[in-house]
Amino acid sequence: MARAVADPWRVRILAELSVRPLSPSCFVEEVGGELTEIARYFRQLASWGYIELIEERPGRRRGAAIEHVYRGIQRAYFDTSSWAGVPRSKRDHVSRAAVSSFFARVSEAFEAGTFDEEIDRHLSWDNVALDRQAWVQLGERLDEILAWLTELELDTGLRISKTDRERIPTVVGLSSFRSPQSPSEMLDASRFHQAPSVAADANDFAIGPELAKALSNRWRCRILMELTSRPLSPSQFVQEIGGSKSHIARCFRELASWGYVEVFEERRGGRRRGGVELIYRNVKKPHFDTSTWITLPRIVREEMSRAFLKSYFQRITTAVDEESFDAEIDRHFSWRPVTLDRLAWTELSERLDVVLDWLPELEAESIRRSKGNLETLIPSVVGLFSFRSPIHAESA
Repeated sequence: MARAVADPWRVRILAELSVRPLSPSCFVEEVGGELTEIARYFRQLASWGYIELIEERPGRRRGAAIEHVYRGIQRAYFDTSSWAGVPRSKRDHVSRAAVSSFFARVSEAFEAGTFDEEIDRHLSWDNVALDRQAWVQLGERLDEILAWLTELELDTGLRISKTDRERIPTVVGLSSFRSPQSPSEMLDASRFHQAPSVAADANDFAIGPELAKALSNRWRCRILMELTSRPLSPSQFVQEIGGSKSHIARCFRELASWGYVEVFEERRGGRRRGGVELIYRNVKKPHFDTSTWITLPRIVREEMSRAFLKSYFQRITTAVDEESFDAEIDRHFSWRPVTLDRLAWTELSERLDVVLDWLPELEAESIRRSKGNLETLIPSVVGLFSFRSPIHAESA
């Protein structure tokens, strides 16, 4: 069964049907594929008990046949042993399908204007170098949250049935996967990786109102996010990401003058014929507390969210392309829609905050256990998301 389900189109169908009912023709219009093949996959998934037919309606085009509308009736997932039995090439294809469906949910929310509708929505990702023990601990914690979402949604349903509570259609995303870069490069990226004493204070760098608008420039924001994964010079940033070289260099200097980044290395020679290329790294992780985030105009918040997400999506794309995404059998990538009330929404945000605050400690313990052999660590990318969906989860 695992090998049968491990087809990128079947995986994408299951993912899309977790959000809303669809017919094969609607799926082809919105996602892609060849209609005859997609219709066969729908029928197969229905025969295996993953989806069910809920409506038959006339085709929307003149002369079209009956259109069959399906919905999901159970979630399909791979346990580690089943996943290990799927050929590597198929795992890569399945991962691409799962990632694409999550990207689509984010795009929907941005286009509908719901992604930043909630001030306390959760958008965070981080790079950490972990040993095997810490990697397993992190995977178990993410699995616990994924399983807990069902309980959280059921509790919400009970409260909503008794009182007229607000319903928040929510998308939750959780990920941990291997980055293609070396552990030493990741650890060089930011000063806060270097010592446990510094890592313990990694989150104590809240942005005050006086710098909030200055930092909300999309290029400065993107620079800060890119520097979380590796040291960069302005010219490297322009080559990899884009922007005007003079403007990007000025943004780097401004961030350095404000204490967010520092010159990590000076390189001489190269194309500049004896000139000096300045390599920067982060000093600490800047973050917006809720009171400051509220003061920013909505359009600025959305621009910053786009910058954060572009960096995260680039990490995923690079990992998939360089085949490190599925290098670890027990990597974690999951997302699911849930309907929450305000109480459950807050509980979820707090739980994700706990995991985010735990990551520096997890990395510090890994570095200590490595006893200086840093190349044994797993360079990991961890993503935690919860945001309002424009599509009500109960409609699926």
